[in-house]
Amino acid sequence: MATESRPGSRLFVRNSTGLVRSASALDATIFNAVISAPIGSTLAWSIFFTLVAFPGADPVGVLLITLVLNIPVLIMFALLGASMPRVGGDYVWVSRVLTPPLALISNLCMIMGGLLGAAYFAKFFAVFALGPALVAFGSLSTNSQLISWGSSFETNTSWILGASLFMVALVTVILIRGTKATFRWQNWTFLIGMVGMIVAFVCLGLASQHGFFANFNALNKSFGGGTVQQVIAGAGATHAAPNLGNMNATIPALFSIEGFMMWNFWSVYMSGELKSASNRRRQLSVMFGALAFDVALLCIGALLLFRIAGYNFVFALNAAPHSYAIPSGPFYSFLAALAFNTPILTVIILGCFLFWSLPSMIANTFMPIRSFFAWSFDRLMPEGLARVNERTHSPVTAILVANLIIAALTVWSVYSNVFQLVLGLIVLAGCLAVVIVGVAAIALPFRRPELYKASPANVKFLGIPVLFIVAPLSIIIFVGLAVVSTRYPALVMNGNSADWWWIPAWFAGLIVGGGLLYYVPKFIRARQGINVSFVYKELPPE
Repeated sequence: MATESRPGSRLFVRNSTGLVRSASALDATIFNAVISAPIGSTLAWSIFFTLVAFPGADPVGVLLITLVLNIPVLIMFALLGASMPRVGGDYVWVSRVLTPPLALISNLCMIMGGLLGAAYFAKFFAVFALGPALVAFGSLSTNSQLISWGSSFETNTSWILGASLFMVALVTVILIRGTKATFRWQNWTFLIGMVGMIVAFVCLGLASQHGFFANFNALNKSFGGGTVQQVIAGAGATHAAPNLGNMNATIPALFSIEGFMMWNFWSVYMSGELKSASNRRRQLSVMFGALAFDVALLCIGALLLFRIAGYNFVFALNAAPHSYAIPSGPFYSFLAALAFNTPILTVIILGCFLFWSLPSMIANTFMPIRSFFAWSFDRLMPEGLARVNERTHSPVTAILVANLIIAALTVWSVYSNVFQLVLGLIVLAGCLAVVIVGVAAIALPFRRPELYKASPANVKFLGIPVLFIVAPLSIIIFVGLAVVSTRYPALVMNGNSADWWWIPAWFAGLIVGGGLLYYVPKFIRARQGINVSFVYKELPPE
């Protein structure tokens, strides 16, 4: 293990982080793509939630709107990330430009997103990937044992917990092996997942609607269900159609879809390990590359499914009518496999779908680990969290702490009936964090003029500093999203407007929690003769 200095012997824990800049632009782009909108899982569930929650929602149209809304946000994060490419991302920027308490608040918001997101995708593996895959294999091959196993992974808490905690343990081992090994796992599992999605897209693009309906009718009938038309009628979806002009559908759908599209800036948390992280063009390319990839693939995937199944049938399936009797949920991969209903294509599509959870968990888990490391490196937290293994260059203690928290959250998610509500609140946490970062971006030229003038953020458009354009736009967009959440109970109130108090309570909890994360350790360090305030006058070393 790397050696550490005695408390008080120098400003930071060490003169260098001990981390290595080994991540490539491709690593970072995939990292952003799988944290923001992992194609398989997003198509499988997230987009089509909006169809039923907000009748008339147009997922494709809303995706294109989110593309535009995210442009100023990504420019802001890219400029700040290139100017201060350190471990910790917004924690470093806000603490050095504004104040440490605000930095802890914004960073806590992002950490909550990462920790809860990792727990979500651990559970997703069991409930939305492994379980449905086994049920689908069993349904298509009339194998009752596979159906029974799959149903257990979807409904039995012990089975769900076992599969979910297995994923947490696997991610822990991968992260401990180091950054290079971590991104090899990320990239290969992403590639395998993409193979399945491409095969699914090809099947949906080449198959006929008549053949798809015939395959569905035959399978649904074998389980006592009805025809396509009976499913549509049973859900009252005969006249269902997308309508982007319907603001009561488009605005809440925008919040919902932006909730998983807003995180393409996540690579700033690996800037301390990204090659040429101070290069403005590289920061922009990895963020916009991921955004364009996600939007393009999600739009293509949705349009292909609507082409073969019809918007009203997809709407009906997600409304879960009684006439749908197939034990497998109507997930994207399962419906794509029905396009031709041949064993080899089914195995490829459903088998590859199992690989989407792992890269998403890696990306979600990576950020809290690096934030814990950054807090410790600034002497705010126990210095053991900044300890780095000399062989793997991985912060082992921080990895173990983060994954223990994720394991606890995973257990809670399996047994709790409010976990889905908390996922909506993650979006609000992200809104608060982006607003704080936006204020820091505006303040940078005034509060740290020397740093700004020498940084990649010092760029103008029509004579106006770009930060003065993109930061206010980012603040307006995310304040607007927060306001939207108060207008539609389905977003963050479990459909019950009486639960409106969740929103201010959540914001208050984040603000108080962030403040305590600074002032309590500061008080403890002061009793040890360490004034942590001094550390925030300088950027941490690389």
